[in-house]
Amino acid sequence: MIDKMSLGGTPFIGIVAFSSENFTITRTDVKEEKVKKIAEVMGTKVLQTSIARTDLVGIFLAGNSNGILMPTLVEEHELKAIEDEFSCNLMSLDTKFTALGNLILCNDKGCVISPSLSDLKEDIESFLGVEVQEGIIGGYKNVGSVAVATNKGCLVHPDASPEKMEWLSELLKVPVDHTTANKGVGYIGGCMIANSKGVVVGDFSTGPELGRIDDILMEG
Repeated sequence: MIDKMSLGGTPFIGIVAFSSENFTITRTDVKEEKVKKIAEVMGTKVLQTSIARTDLVGIFLAGNSNGILMPTLVEEHELKAIEDEFSCNLMSLDTKFTALGNLILCNDKGCVISPSLSDLKEDIESFLGVEVQEGIIGGYKNVGSVAVATNKGCLVHPDASPEKMEWLSELLKVPVDHTTANKGVGYIGGCMIANSKGVVVGDFSTGPELGRIDDILMEG
Protein backbone atom coordinates (compact mmCIF):
# COMPACT_ATOMS: atom_id res chain seq x y z
CA MET A 1 0.00 0.00 0.00
CA ILE A 2 1.21 3.49 -0.86
CA ASP A 3 -0.17 6.80 0.29
CA LYS A 4 0.84 10.34 -0.54
CA MET A 5 0.72 13.02 2.12
CA SER A 6 2.51 15.87 3.82
CA LEU A 7 3.37 15.88 7.52
CA GLY A 8 3.42 19.15 9.39
CA GLY A 9 3.19 20.95 6.07
CA THR A 10 6.21 19.25 4.45
CA PRO A 11 6.21 16.62 1.67
CA PHE A 12 9.64 15.45 2.87
CA ILE A 13 8.27 12.58 4.93
CA GLY A 14 11.64 10.92 5.52
CA ILE A 15 12.92 13.98 7.33
CA VAL A 16 10.12 14.07 9.89
CA ALA A 17 9.36 10.33 10.26
CA PHE A 18 11.11 6.97 10.58
CA SER A 19 9.83 3.45 10.01
CA SER A 20 10.96 -0.17 10.02
CA GLU A 21 9.02 -3.41 9.69
CA ASN A 22 7.86 -3.15 13.30
CA PHE A 23 7.54 0.50 14.30
CA THR A 24 6.95 3.99 12.97
CA ILE A 25 7.84 7.27 14.65
CA THR A 26 6.70 10.68 13.47
CA ARG A 27 6.69 14.30 14.52
CA THR A 28 4.35 15.45 17.26
CA ASP A 29 2.00 17.73 15.31
CA VAL A 30 0.57 15.18 12.86
CA LYS A 31 -3.23 15.10 13.02
CA GLU A 32 -4.95 12.01 14.37
CA GLU A 33 -6.50 11.00 11.06
CA LYS A 34 -3.09 11.03 9.40
CA VAL A 35 -1.56 9.01 12.24
CA LYS A 36 -4.29 6.38 11.73
CA LYS A 37 -3.63 6.35 7.99
CA ILE A 38 0.13 5.96 8.50
CA ALA A 39 -0.50 3.02 10.85
CA GLU A 40 -2.77 1.41 8.25
CA VAL A 41 -0.30 1.89 5.38
CA MET A 42 2.83 0.85 7.28
CA GLY A 43 1.19 -1.95 9.27
CA THR A 44 2.79 -0.77 12.50
CA LYS A 45 2.09 1.18 15.64
CA VAL A 46 2.86 4.89 15.27
CA LEU A 47 4.49 6.96 18.00
CA GLN A 48 4.50 10.74 17.92
CA THR A 49 7.51 12.26 19.63
CA SER A 50 10.21 14.85 19.21
CA ILE A 51 13.82 13.75 18.76
CA ALA A 52 16.58 15.92 20.21
CA ARG A 53 13.85 18.54 20.87
CA THR A 54 13.11 18.80 17.14
CA ASP A 55 10.63 17.43 14.62
CA LEU A 56 13.50 15.95 12.56
CA VAL A 57 12.70 12.37 13.50
CA GLY A 58 13.93 10.81 10.27
CA ILE A 59 17.14 12.82 10.25
CA PHE A 60 18.28 11.44 13.61
CA LEU A 61 17.01 7.82 13.65
CA ALA A 62 18.09 4.72 11.73
CA GLY A 63 17.58 1.01 12.21
CA ASN A 64 15.91 -2.23 11.24
CA SER A 65 13.75 -4.86 12.95
CA ASN A 66 16.50 -5.50 15.49
CA GLY A 67 16.36 -1.99 16.91
CA ILE A 68 16.80 1.75 16.56
CA LEU A 69 20.07 3.68 16.41
CA MET A 70 20.06 7.24 17.70
CA PRO A 71 22.52 9.98 18.62
CA THR A 72 23.27 10.90 22.22
CA LEU A 73 21.34 14.14 21.62
CA VAL A 74 18.08 12.27 22.25
CA GLU A 75 16.40 13.50 25.43
CA GLU A 76 15.64 11.10 28.28
CA HIS A 77 11.86 11.59 27.98
CA GLU A 78 12.06 10.90 24.21
CA LEU A 79 14.01 7.72 24.84
CA LYS A 80 11.47 6.59 27.44
CA ALA A 81 8.57 7.29 25.07
CA ILE A 82 10.12 4.99 22.45
CA GLU A 83 10.92 2.29 24.99
CA ASP A 84 7.43 2.37 26.47
CA GLU A 85 5.67 2.25 23.09
CA PHE A 86 7.72 -0.40 21.31
CA SER A 87 9.81 -2.33 23.87
CA CYS A 88 12.55 -2.48 21.24
CA ASN A 89 16.34 -2.44 21.40
CA LEU A 90 17.84 1.04 21.38
CA MET A 91 21.44 2.13 20.98
CA SER A 92 22.93 5.61 21.30
CA LEU A 93 25.96 6.28 19.12
CA ASP A 94 28.47 8.73 20.53
CA THR A 95 29.53 10.62 17.42
CA LYS A 96 29.62 14.20 16.19
CA PHE A 97 27.83 12.96 13.06
CA THR A 98 24.38 12.96 14.61
CA ALA A 99 22.19 12.80 11.47
CA LEU A 100 22.16 9.00 11.53
CA GLY A 101 19.11 8.73 9.29
CA ASN A 102 21.08 10.49 6.57
CA LEU A 103 24.19 8.39 7.09
CA ILE A 104 22.83 4.83 7.40
CA LEU A 105 20.90 2.72 4.86
CA CYS A 106 19.72 -0.67 6.05
CA ASN A 107 17.14 -3.39 5.97
CA ASP A 108 16.98 -6.70 7.84
CA LYS A 109 19.56 -8.23 5.48
CA GLY A 110 22.41 -5.71 5.26
CA CYS A 111 23.57 -2.18 5.92
CA VAL A 112 25.57 0.60 4.27
CA ILE A 113 27.08 3.36 6.38
CA SER A 114 28.72 6.62 5.42
CA PRO A 115 32.51 6.69 5.71
CA SER A 116 31.90 9.32 8.40
CA LEU A 117 30.78 6.50 10.72
CA SER A 118 33.64 4.12 9.94
CA ASP A 119 34.85 4.02 13.55
CA LEU A 120 31.42 2.74 14.64
CA LYS A 121 31.12 0.01 12.00
CA GLU A 122 31.55 -2.92 14.41
CA ASP A 123 29.12 -1.48 16.95
CA ILE A 124 26.48 -0.90 14.28
CA GLU A 125 27.01 -4.37 12.79
CA SER A 126 26.63 -6.06 16.17
CA PHE A 127 23.51 -4.08 17.08
CA LEU A 128 21.66 -4.42 13.78
CA GLY A 129 22.66 -8.06 13.34
CA VAL A 130 23.59 -7.69 9.67
CA GLU A 131 26.71 -7.24 7.57
CA VAL A 132 27.77 -3.58 7.46
CA GLN A 133 29.93 -2.01 4.76
CA GLU A 134 31.05 1.56 4.20
CA GLY A 135 30.03 3.17 0.96
CA ILE A 136 29.14 6.18 -1.13
CA ILE A 137 26.10 6.23 -3.44
CA GLY A 138 26.12 8.39 -6.55
CA GLY A 139 29.00 10.39 -5.13
CA TYR A 140 27.10 11.14 -1.93
CA LYS A 141 28.34 10.20 1.53
CA ASN A 142 24.88 10.68 3.04
CA VAL A 143 23.73 7.25 1.91
CA GLY A 144 20.53 7.29 3.95
CA SER A 145 19.25 10.42 2.26
CA VAL A 146 19.83 9.26 -1.33
CA ALA A 147 18.37 5.75 -1.02
CA VAL A 148 15.55 3.79 0.61
CA ALA A 149 15.66 0.07 1.41
CA THR A 150 13.07 -2.47 2.54
CA ASN A 151 13.27 -6.24 2.81
CA LYS A 152 11.88 -6.44 -0.74
CA GLY A 153 13.83 -3.79 -2.61
CA CYS A 154 16.05 -0.72 -2.65
CA LEU A 155 15.66 2.54 -4.57
CA VAL A 156 18.57 4.90 -5.16
CA HIS A 157 19.40 8.35 -6.46
CA PRO A 158 19.53 8.58 -10.29
CA ASP A 159 23.27 9.33 -10.08
CA ALA A 160 24.06 5.85 -8.69
CA SER A 161 26.14 3.79 -11.12
CA PRO A 162 25.20 0.27 -12.29
CA GLU A 163 28.25 -1.05 -10.42
CA LYS A 164 27.13 0.60 -7.19
CA MET A 165 23.61 -0.72 -7.63
CA GLU A 166 24.94 -4.25 -8.11
CA TRP A 167 27.04 -3.87 -4.95
CA LEU A 168 24.02 -2.66 -3.00
CA SER A 169 21.92 -5.54 -4.28
CA GLU A 170 24.49 -8.06 -3.09
CA LEU A 171 24.81 -6.43 0.32
CA LEU A 172 21.12 -5.79 1.00
CA LYS A 173 20.01 -8.96 -0.82
CA VAL A 174 17.20 -7.23 -2.72
CA PRO A 175 16.65 -5.78 -6.22
CA VAL A 176 17.90 -2.20 -6.69
CA ASP A 177 16.67 0.46 -9.10
CA HIS A 178 16.72 4.23 -9.64
CA THR A 179 13.95 6.65 -8.88
CA THR A 180 13.08 10.16 -7.79
CA ALA A 181 10.18 11.33 -5.61
CA ASN A 182 8.29 14.57 -4.96
CA LYS A 183 8.42 15.42 -8.68
CA GLY A 184 12.09 14.83 -9.48
CA VAL A 185 13.89 14.96 -6.11
CA GLY A 186 16.84 12.57 -6.01
CA TYR A 187 17.17 12.68 -2.22
CA ILE A 188 14.54 9.99 -1.93
CA GLY A 189 15.41 9.03 1.65
CA GLY A 190 14.09 12.42 2.65
CA CYS A 191 10.91 11.99 0.62
CA MET A 192 9.42 8.83 2.12
CA ILE A 193 9.28 6.17 4.79
CA ALA A 194 8.96 2.56 3.70
CA ASN A 195 8.83 -1.05 4.79
CA SER A 196 7.78 -4.18 2.93
CA LYS A 197 4.13 -3.57 3.81
CA GLY A 198 3.75 0.06 2.82
CA VAL A 199 5.15 3.42 1.80
CA VAL A 200 4.21 6.94 2.81
CA VAL A 201 5.69 9.38 0.31
CA GLY A 202 5.50 13.12 -0.20
CA ASP A 203 2.35 14.37 -1.89
CA PHE A 204 4.26 16.04 -4.75
CA SER A 205 5.22 12.58 -6.07
CA THR A 206 4.04 11.70 -9.58
CA GLY A 207 2.30 8.64 -10.97
CA PRO A 208 5.44 7.23 -12.61
CA GLU A 209 7.39 7.75 -9.36
CA LEU A 210 4.69 5.91 -7.40
CA GLY A 211 4.79 3.06 -9.90
CA ARG A 212 8.54 2.65 -9.52
CA ILE A 213 8.28 2.77 -5.73
CA ASP A 214 5.59 0.10 -5.71
CA ASP A 215 7.45 -2.16 -8.15
CA ILE A 216 10.73 -2.17 -6.24
CA LEU A 217 10.07 -1.58 -2.55
CA MET A 218 6.94 -3.67 -2.18
CA GLU A 219 6.60 -6.14 -5.04
CA GLY A 220 10.24 -6.96 -5.72
